[in-house]
Amino acid sequence: MAKIIFFQPHPDDLEINCGHLIHYLAIKSKNNHIIKIASITKGEYGLPSAQYDKFKGDLLAKVRTRELYNAQSIHGIPPENIHFFGYVDGLIEFTRDFVEEIAEYLKKEKPDVIFAPEAIYTSYYHMDHVNTGRAIYYCIHNKLINFAPTLYFYSTLSPNFFFGFKKEGFNLIDQLLACHKTQFWLINYVKWTYKPKTRLAGRKLRGWKYAEKYRRVYFHKNNENKNKPSLIVKMLSHWYSSMPWFKAKYPQDVLEQLKKKGKI
Repeated sequence: MAKIIFFQPHPDDLEINCGHLIHYLAIKSKNNHIIKIASITKGEYGLPSAQYDKFKGDLLAKVRTRELYNAQSIHGIPPENIHFFGYVDGLIEFTRDFVEEIAEYLKKEKPDVIFAPEAIYTSYYHMDHVNTGRAIYYCIHNKLINFAPTLYFYSTLSPNFFFGFKKEGFNLIDQLLACHKTQFWLINYVKWTYKPKTRLAGRKLRGWKYAEKYRRVYFHKNNENKNKPSLIVKMLSHWYSSMPWFKAKYPQDVLEQLKKKGKI
């Protein structure tokens, strides 16, 4: 029996990146794996424009927590298997304190396998995502924990592992995304890009038309060459890092406080 932890910066990140794999591991697999979800924030500023400012903060955090519980219940994952770190949406920094907190959590849980957002060759350059992946990578690479879990990155431009699914599987993603009603402004865009991306990934996996893509990270020196990306991935990574990806939309009073503290 393996313990598998899926890390996400915000409450809806796993649905579009790992929905099929989580469902398989939690329900369809006969190995009875222990599945846990680790959410760095509660996505309390995940609404667009100032017209929604009155909902942002603690209220939105409560709603999005419930949305996450509802989505994970589709996989049969109970609330007690979901951990929130309590960081603020949009302000996940790669600091010693953050890395140490991740390390302490890993020491406590001792997972066999970890899934986390891509830290280097990402297709979604959001600093909450990048820094979450970097912290987990740092813990393992620098041996801050006394065991060596297998690490996979999702939302990657340099995949080496694919999980196939059938066309009917799109219904599962629709169900999962429907739980995140507060993310209406983002879901339509996600749905528009999801099918072509998974179709392209499916071409890499014999016998499957659609697939989720992941990058297994190799830490042993003998396998380090497997981590090297192609030239086009390096170029895309550089380009993506300069793009204005979705970021938290803070109310004006919160924005002013953050500016005074030098947070943004």
